[in-house]
Amino acid sequence: MKLNAITLSVLSMTACAASAQQAAETTQQPVDETIVIRANPLNKTALESTQPVNIISGDELKQKHSQTLGETLALEPGINNTHYTAGAGSPIIRGLDGPRVKVTQNGLDSGDVSRGSPDHAVTTETSSAEQIEVLRGPATLLYGSGAIGGVINVVDGRIPAEPVYGLSGNANLRGATVNDQKEASYNITAGNGSWAFYADAHYRRADDFETPTFLNDEGEVVDVVENSFADSDGASLGTSYHGDWGYFGVSYEALNMQYGIPGHAHEDHGHEEEEEHEDEHGALEEHDEHDEHEGEALPFADLEQQRWQFAGQFNAPLQGFEALEFRAGLTDYQHSEVEGDILGTQFKNQQKELRVIAKHEPLGGWSGALGYQWDISDKQAFGAEAFTPDTSRRSQGVFWLVEQEFGDHHVDLGARYERTTLASDDVRLDTFNSVSASAGYLYHFDKFSSVSVNLSHAERAPSATEVFANGEHFATRTYELGTFYELHAEDNGEYHIEEAGHALNTETSNNIDVGFHYENEQLHAELNVFYNRVDDFIYERFTGISSNLLHTDEGHEEAHEEGHEEGHEEPHDEHDHGAEEGLQVVQFAQTDAELYGYELDLSYRIDDQWSLHGFSDYTRAKQRGGDDLPRIPAQRIGIEARYQAQQWDAALGYTRYLEQDRIATNETVTPAFGLLDARLNYYPQWLAQYGATVYLKGENLTNQLGLVHSSFLKDDVPMAGRNLQLGVSINF
Repeated sequence: MKLNAITLSVLSMTACAASAQQAAETTQQPVDETIVIRANPLNKTALESTQPVNIISGDELKQKHSQTLGETLALEPGINNTHYTAGAGSPIIRGLDGPRVKVTQNGLDSGDVSRGSPDHAVTTETSSAEQIEVLRGPATLLYGSGAIGGVINVVDGRIPAEPVYGLSGNANLRGATVNDQKEASYNITAGNGSWAFYADAHYRRADDFETPTFLNDEGEVVDVVENSFADSDGASLGTSYHGDWGYFGVSYEALNMQYGIPGHAHEDHGHEEEEEHEDEHGALEEHDEHDEHEGEALPFADLEQQRWQFAGQFNAPLQGFEALEFRAGLTDYQHSEVEGDILGTQFKNQQKELRVIAKHEPLGGWSGALGYQWDISDKQAFGAEAFTPDTSRRSQGVFWLVEQEFGDHHVDLGARYERTTLASDDVRLDTFNSVSASAGYLYHFDKFSSVSVNLSHAERAPSATEVFANGEHFATRTYELGTFYELHAEDNGEYHIEEAGHALNTETSNNIDVGFHYENEQLHAELNVFYNRVDDFIYERFTGISSNLLHTDEGHEEAHEEGHEEGHEEPHDEHDHGAEEGLQVVQFAQTDAELYGYELDLSYRIDDQWSLHGFSDYTRAKQRGGDDLPRIPAQRIGIEARYQAQQWDAALGYTRYLEQDRIATNETVTPAFGLLDARLNYYPQWLAQYGATVYLKGENLTNQLGLVHSSFLKDDVPMAGRNLQLGVSINF
């Protein structure tokens, strides 16, 4: 059964309409500073954490909710969006993304392939989220080497962890003008104290989005990003059973997404296997709403994911332990990149993960938790753009966190050991051993102010792409070579690719964070500065060679073909994308690097109605030899004025993106620009019992052209133009 049919049937059962925008601004202590961080097993709040943390929840999350996780978090201090397209936007933390930023759902890996390429979507859905937690800086201690840049943890209630009494829920409905977006979502929780049940669903359709008039890299004057549509629908069900002993629960989620891949057009070469592929891939029939893309043979991604999660807690399981928590996930993911009616490339991921955490009683005054993580991922890629072979990753890690209060002084310590093995179809690399450690200190000067210092040592095992890549990667418009291969120049001016077997060293980060926090009835101020010194930083080095000068190792090609003959029905791959001009060849290499910068968050309450809010962030990233690292977001400064009345509130804000002229090889300077946004929330008195909100939101009201320096498609996919959103949200 197709997922959108499931979603539509579930949505039709609810009579409540509503949307992701509900906010009565508070003049009290910011809510995110009193909410427990679910990503931390020691039940800390943001005020108690020595590591910088953003928590977005409640009304604030509904205001910021967008199509992708990256866009939802894009205006958080220290966070940017990769902005590849409307359907694929991933968070960037302090200039780092991809395999350095871990995206989790309820503490478990999202199970998609978004860490490997910017055109692959993150599958965590924010419309049903209770809160989103951003751990800025290395978080390998808790989540392994893939979190050396930070963690994004999306928390929802699909497995109720607390007893539920009665029925509650939320329903949303909204629309937008810039892309004719239509969205509906709901979630509902019911229980009798022992049993708890949960369900949610969402439905979203959006066409190509409009922009200010600009000149794309093809020399065309346009005011819309062609092939930027984004459709999504999904549903999840969960249940849990509670008793004095603890709880146990299980959930199931099904997700379907289709989104265009702009700046990525391919030629139609008259395929002979169209009918066969149409029969084998019924998903293509679901693309009727975007027939114009089929006619032009523009590529789009067709994504499906099914996910089981298990969670539980056992209270006082053994003497000396307060609780034993576990989470496990089974994920079946696949997405196909389709051109017209032709299946071009297919990606699959089968992932299994287990996390067990035992909270122990104080030992010598130190409270803490012991943890174990087991993670298996088997990824397959086959077709015209399969630039990596089938790979498997096996990882196990153990960690220990402790903390203690010494009067006004708080200290926490932690350590982790992890073993990771990477293998392709016929190659198994040596095991990578990674060690991480951290030490944090927090001191409260008084009830208003505090200072924190966090030192961390983190190590990252390389990703499969960084080792085994060998092929054209059209999302980044490069030909990628992993360290397992090397180039040999020949007398005729061409280059031969051979297996070299060179493995990467673990990437090692030594990071210091210093934070200052001040809070009274009128002023909230938070400043974080950081310095991150990275040894053996893995990056893509431009070789200066065009891909039309390459020919590959024949043995590698034969092995690759045999693997697909045995395990796959090979999709059609006779595309000749850009063969005349060729792609730039990049090879993964290692260098020493440093990243440093700051994040600033300010709020000032003028009176009971008016308040001012501001933020700024900056990241400087370069090789220690002097060259800049690529696609580092520009410095930003934002300010917002807010007004709060009894039945309505409003805000007007402006964010300035400064010029980015710290550029790497083959990059161009990105000019400065500014975006003016506004919102108006109305709370109908006659629907007060349902916590109803009707809202109007305006984005980029002056219709300014904004190019995103961190995007691989900077010159083809600018920020959206003037946009109005209208929505309604109801709680019950």
